[in-house]
Amino acid sequence: MKKLLIFSLSLIALSSCKEEHDWFKKEYAPEELPSLAQSLRNGVAYHYQGSVPEQYHIKEALKLDSSNGDFWREMGTARVKRGIADEMYYYYDKAATLKPDPWMGFRGYLYLYFYRDYPRAIADFNTLDSLIGTVGNSQAQDHDYMRGIAYYGLKDYTSAIAFLEQYMKRIESEVGKEWIDVNAYLYLALSKDAMATNHQAEEIIEILKKGLELYPNYADLHYHMAWQYYQQSEWKLAKEHQRLAARYFEKGFYHHRPYVEVLNQIYAQDLQELAELLTIKSS
Repeated sequence: MKKLLIFSLSLIALSSCKEEHDWFKKEYAPEELPSLAQSLRNGVAYHYQGSVPEQYHIKEALKLDSSNGDFWREMGTARVKRGIADEMYYYYDKAATLKPDPWMGFRGYLYLYFYRDYPRAIADFNTLDSLIGTVGNSQAQDHDYMRGIAYYGLKDYTSAIAFLEQYMKRIESEVGKEWIDVNAYLYLALSKDAMATNHQAEEIIEILKKGLELYPNYADLHYHMAWQYYQQSEWKLAKEHQRLAARYFEKGFYHHRPYVEVLNQIYAQDLQELAELLTIKSS
């Protein structure tokens, strides 16, 4: 019985040796290359973004399939986070050309927040929206909302107000006002304030109040509310909102983002200076 078992195992081993495998296949038909390139995604995702192994995997994938917009975008993202702007432009241009949805919108996001290139950001949002036939969303941010921020950066406050209000009305009607980005209230108030011929404090305060109804712990809204009351000589209300702004700022509830400074970002120094002004005025 023992001899029979050994003989059977030997036959299995011999037959398996004769079986052909393509483990070391070096030549592929052109139609096989895209799927082979895509199979390298696990290697890309496994390694730290921008690391040598990750970049090696991407370059190997692009050798196999240079039409893959996802890999061009991944090359560009590592450059964005390291401040290598010229290479970012090159790689994201490839990605946006090959796969405009979604990478053109993502490039617009970068133009807006990382490079403050507002005309290019607006152009990317407009082009992508015309391609997909609706208002798009990139990096979890609505294009109308980002267009509003871009026009605010351009000091075109009329357009900024128009797009921010359009965004807010649409979101409220589609999914509810609680889904409106808190910074839409912030930049709408700042846009109104920037273009007011006679100081329209009441309208601006109402916008800030609406934001605080949904986001009561947001330092930026309290800070700008304090300034509105300060300009109206409402010292008690101004001090109350300044204290709230300082409290929530310390907790990290203020407008900021990784890598870059946002438009009209507030700092501890701003809160301290406002507190000192209010102490002088109310003494």
